[in-house]
Amino acid sequence: MSMTKDQPPGGAPAGSGSPSEIHLKSNVLTLFDSTAVAVASVAPAYSIASTIGLVVAAVGFTSPAVILVSFVPVLAIAFAYYYMNKQDPNCGASYSWVSRTVSPYLGWVNGWVQVCASVIFCTSASILIGQNTLSFLNTLGVVSSATAGSIYWTALVASLWFILITWICLVGIRATANFQWVLVAIEYVAVIIFSVLAVIKVLGSHPKGSTGFHIAWLNPFALHGVSGLASGAVLGVFFFWGWDTSANLNEESQEASENPGLAGINSMFLLLIVFLINNIAMQMLVPSSVIQKQGGNALYYFAQQVLPAPWNYIMLLAILTSTIATTQTTLLPASRITLAMARDKVFPKVFASINKNWLTPAYGTIILAALAFVGIWLTTFSSSVNNVFGNLISQIGILVAFYYGVTGIASAWAYRKVLTQKVSLLIFAGILPFLGGVFLLWIGYQVVVQAGFSASLPVLISIGLGIPLVIIARFTSKGEYFKQKAVAYDMSLFE
Repeated sequence: MSMTKDQPPGGAPAGSGSPSEIHLKSNVLTLFDSTAVAVASVAPAYSIASTIGLVVAAVGFTSPAVILVSFVPVLAIAFAYYYMNKQDPNCGASYSWVSRTVSPYLGWVNGWVQVCASVIFCTSASILIGQNTLSFLNTLGVVSSATAGSIYWTALVASLWFILITWICLVGIRATANFQWVLVAIEYVAVIIFSVLAVIKVLGSHPKGSTGFHIAWLNPFALHGVSGLASGAVLGVFFFWGWDTSANLNEESQEASENPGLAGINSMFLLLIVFLINNIAMQMLVPSSVIQKQGGNALYYFAQQVLPAPWNYIMLLAILTSTIATTQTTLLPASRITLAMARDKVFPKVFASINKNWLTPAYGTIILAALAFVGIWLTTFSSSVNNVFGNLISQIGILVAFYYGVTGIASAWAYRKVLTQKVSLLIFAGILPFLGGVFLLWIGYQVVVQAGFSASLPVLISIGLGIPLVIIARFTSKGEYFKQKAVAYDMSLFE
């Protein structure tokens, strides 16, 4: 089975009307646009700022090795996305592919997990936007330290930013892509320039506490056994999470069966370069023990060691713009996944509504944004909700490992009948995605075991809740989704 080139994107049954009546604005994003969105979704400055302290705490000086170890299986999943998208450029992406090639039940749960991860992340990232905005304004002397530290001001600023982000998502994919180009340029220039200057500073003046580069930093065998590998790798997966947004925008892309998959692969290599350069530069200039103590402030602390004020404020701006970028590009795929599910008549019909002027899933976007908006204020006013939410955020990599892992294994299964007909197909659509998928599911399991059942309960509930919900969807669905038979892809698109 394969999707023919003249078949409209999103070939699944529509939620109300035919696919031609429920469609997004097509042929908008170029390969460069898709790559920018994929890179912005990962948001290097945000990922480094929020995660590098945790990675160093878990594995010490071998954090560059963790980045390499995490890169390999996630790249394997990027290959899976390329080959699956080539056959079926549906904005549901992994949800749709797993549903059609493995099981509609597993596909539905997979889609649910992605939407859960997206809403949870949008809530957390919005709060960080509020904190970073107030910190930046405090640094400039615009607001007081008391205001910058206020949880209520943080929630208010977070909400205002999130409303703006949601509005840009609503008015169209072109506006979103243009906005992302600006944000990506700011963060990439800042992270790379500060990293290069740090290396020059170490080589030229040897500041106290600095060190030269050590090849052992890149040695994965220097990680602390299975526990160190799993703890570091699940954080590393979070480092790279988000590039798959380009696949969820395939129906709005030029060369829909080709460009979104290539954008995901291209972004992975760009991200690897940026992460390694910055991580190595940071460890050369700042001792690992100091990085660990800085926590979420590690990247800005690093910038302060490179350049004095006001020049190091540029990094604060980069972290802020990066967080804004990743919040927007996390809301985007969630609205496209729920659109695809509603189009298949297994999710509330309202999520399949397309705004006639903007050609975006406006109502679905607003509903998902509203859930994240409520989360912002619940975590502000309720300490118990905030604690539960904190556990969810700390283990969100498990959700990502789950749906990436399932997608990798699904790719190998989908092409099982033709893998031996072409060497590249065997390696990049079969062997690598399968091994990458198994590895990601394994590290997710290892993290749950190490953290303990009680600590992992919130994230396990997020996954487990998909089981009763898919049963409800099965008995309330009026479409053909749950009746479809699994298909195996052929070689027609490769001949």
